[in-house]
Formats: sequence, C-alpha cells, structure tokens
Amino acid sequence: MYDYLFWFFYKFFEWRKGFKSPLIASAMVGLVILIHIGLIHSIVRYFTGFTIGVFSNSYGYNRLILLPVVILWFYFLYHFFYRKRADKILESRKENKFSEPKNIIFVILLIVVPLIIAIRLTNIAISNQN
Repeated sequence: MYDYLFWFFYKFFEWRKGFKSPLIASAMVGLVILIHIGLIHSIVRYFTGFTIGVFSNSYGYNRLILLPVVILWFYFLYHFFYRKRADKILESRKENKFSEPKNIIFVILLIVVPLIIAIRLTNIAISNQN
C-alpha cells in the first residue's frame, strides 16, 4: 500500500513540477503513515478512552522535544525509499498511469477517508469525555 502511494506521489510530482527525487514522495508517504497512526489512536481513544499526554503545556517546548523524532522519521523514510527501492517500485508500475481515475480514487480512499474517520472519532470521544 505504501509502495503504491510512493509510486503515485513520485509520478505526480514528476508530472507536475518535473521533480525526480524520492524525497518528496517519501515525505508524502510519511504523512500518510502519520494519518494512519492517528486513525489507530483515535479508534483506541474512542473505544477505551486512553489518550497520549503532552510533554508540556508550552507549544515551543513540545516542538523542540518532537523535532529529533521528526528528523529521524524523515531520515528513515528517505533511506527506506532510496534509489534501489524507488527504482524497483517505479519499474514494477511503469505501465500504469498515475492519473487514471481508479488510481486517484484509491489514493483518496487511503488518505482522506482515514483522516475524516479519525477526526470524527476523536470529536465523539472528546464530547463523550465531557
């Protein structure tokens, strides 16, 4: 699934801006993975009431604490989808066109639907908590 998303975003940015770098496509895959992790968290929160606490009430402090995690996350994703793997993914789908309606609908289902479900479940969990 994530290989498919990598292929889709790589081809999209190649078509749109002329970029042929796996960095942007792997960053988009990382964003989708975070959306899916958020969906899992919202499902757990909805059914159990368990939530993850914050480090501090200070926004700046939380950003500084999470910065190394985000940098390591992008480093891992970039090296996971680096040249050999990116070439293998692109080669396996070279006959496919990313702009076909079925591909676009599938990507929307993988990104937008989990995001909407996560937002809705989180809102319900918060309203039931009060």
